[in-house]
This record gives sequence, C-alpha cells and structure tokens, in this order.
Amino acid sequence: MLTIGRLQPADKDEEWLRKTNAIVGCDGNAFVRKYLVDVRKFEPNNIVDITSPHDSLGDYLKVFESGNISAMFLETPYAKVFVNRHCKQYTITQLSYKFGGFGFVFPKGSHMATNVSKAILKLSENGTLKELEEDLFASSPECSNSQTTRNDDSLSLESFLGLYLLSVATSTICFLLFIIHLLKNYRRHRVAQEPHIGPSDGSVWNHTIGFAQYYYGTEPRTALTSPPLPHDIEMP
Repeated sequence: MLTIGRLQPADKDEEWLRKTNAIVGCDGNAFVRKYLVDVRKFEPNNIVDITSPHDSLGDYLKVFESGNISAMFLETPYAKVFVNRHCKQYTITQLSYKFGGFGFVFPKGSHMATNVSKAILKLSENGTLKELEEDLFASSPECSNSQTTRNDDSLSLESFLGLYLLSVATSTICFLLFIIHLLKNYRRHRVAQEPHIGPSDGSVWNHTIGFAQYYYGTEPRTALTSPPLPHDIEMP
C-alpha cells in the first residue's frame, strides 16, 4: 500500500496500456507511431497523432488535460522539455528505447561528412555536448524542489499509524484475555485451598498478595494464632 503501488515499473505500465486498450499519443510527424504499431504491438486505433505547426508541447498538455490519452510516447528531448514545464502534473518513466539517433545526410564523396563527424566527436570528448544537454534540459529549481520534497515525505511515522494502532489493540486484547483467564484459575485455586472462604471474602490487598503469590508459584502464607493462655482453658 505504501511502496509497491507507487513504484510500478515502466514495462508494467506499457503492458497495462496494451491490455486495457488505453489511448496513447505520439508525434505524428515522427517514426514513433510506426514503431509503436510494428514493434510494441499497440493497436493503430489506440494511437492518436498530435501535431502542431506552432507549439506542439502546448497541444500535448491540452490533450492530457482533456483526458483523451493515458500516456504519451515522445523522443527524449521533447519529453524532457515537456516535463520540465509541467513537472508537478507529469513525469517520465524510466523505460526508454535506444535507437541510432539523429544524423546528417551529405552527398556521396562530400568532404563535409568527415569534417562534421570530427567536430561532433570533439564536442563529445571535451564535454560540450553534456554541458549543452544539462543547460537545455535541466530541471527547473521548482521541479527539483517539488521532487525532493515528494521523495522525502513519501514515508513517515504517520504512514505506519494504522499498523501501530493494530499492534497496540491486539497486544492489549491478548493481555486482558490472559489476565481474565489467570483470575479465573486463581479463584478456583483459592476456593479449593480454602473452601470455607468465599471468592469475595478478604480485602483487596489480601487478594492482590494472594494473586501475586499464585502467579509466581509461591505458597500463600497462612495466618498464625497464639496458643490459648492457661486461664482461658476451661476445666472439665
């Protein structure tokens, strides 16, 4: 209830989308739709193409808010930008599919292909590409703070309040049943030892001492009386 329901794996989410015939969205101008149908085995009728000549990210938000789709399959850069804008409402699953990526096309025999490849390799080696990615797709402070707070406050002592109450209630009931059973046995033992004394005879203190002695397995002390004086003896 506290962890498993919140930490559903991404592949399970995709399986749930397929089994329930949930409507999913994708960028209609990309190859994602064909990949979802041919490889991931989604029904074509369950895929909605979302295209816009201006602000596609804004259209994604409108479709999500309308409830027409349950999930969106996007290229990683678009997904990161969308989540950075709307981090409080949406998140990215950990599941991702690796492809060859984007590339540049040049005529055969063009010297620009070698030069561009060398330039990209140099940017990758000196860390420039990594810096650009962090600068363009890094989470905003608001998103970072909200995610940190949500993770820190996910579980606390209050989350286990029901478990504590159940344990206390169960222990208390068992203890009371044990005391009641022990008192019944003590009364039967007292009546068997002293038949002329009723269960209610004696003070509370005497009952308490007798019960403690019975619980610890010690013999109860009997009251001692002094012998009669000579002048109290009746002569025949």
